[in-house]
Amino acid sequence: MARMKWTNTNKSLIATGKMLRKGLQDELIAQKHNATGKLSRGLRYHIKNGTMSIYSSVSYWKAVNNPKFARIPNINAIKSWIKAKEGNGTFKPHPLGVSPTMILKRMEIAGYGNRNFNGSMREPYWFYQEGNKLPRRTNFAGYTANKFKKQVVEQLSPAICKDVASMIREKFKNNTKAKVS
Repeated sequence: MARMKWTNTNKSLIATGKMLRKGLQDELIAQKHNATGKLSRGLRYHIKNGTMSIYSSVSYWKAVNNPKFARIPNINAIKSWIKAKEGNGTFKPHPLGVSPTMILKRMEIAGYGNRNFNGSMREPYWFYQEGNKLPRRTNFAGYTANKFKKQVVEQLSPAICKDVASMIREKFKNNTKAKVS
């Protein structure tokens, strides 16, 4: 039995992977999750056997996407975060000063994100005021998936149809000696 050829579908999956990767990177910027840019640069897509996987080479992407996944970070992680934010000019310290210990304490008390579990606004973080005014701060992957789902269907459907029609045409051609165009 001949192996199915998904030539058009694979080409379309490559274009879709590029589109989704760019969409994820744009959403990370919109949600202000771009202190160092490592997460954005670490996004990759892989296509194998007609399946596309999107992953990140950065280990903390799940915590950025869903803060409930994360545990309270250690002091060194907070120091790195502060240094990265200061480096790109997006860290606005409190007038009384900010220490990694103060941030850790605040995270333990208030939890992650800027919303309570019922969706209401939590008391703003005083150590990172810029992110508090955003309409969303989590689920960058889910938001991007919902935003691009129609475009993914529009991009993949014609390619899948062409490949299926080609396979059916090939089967008819092999099973009958009739001329099929």
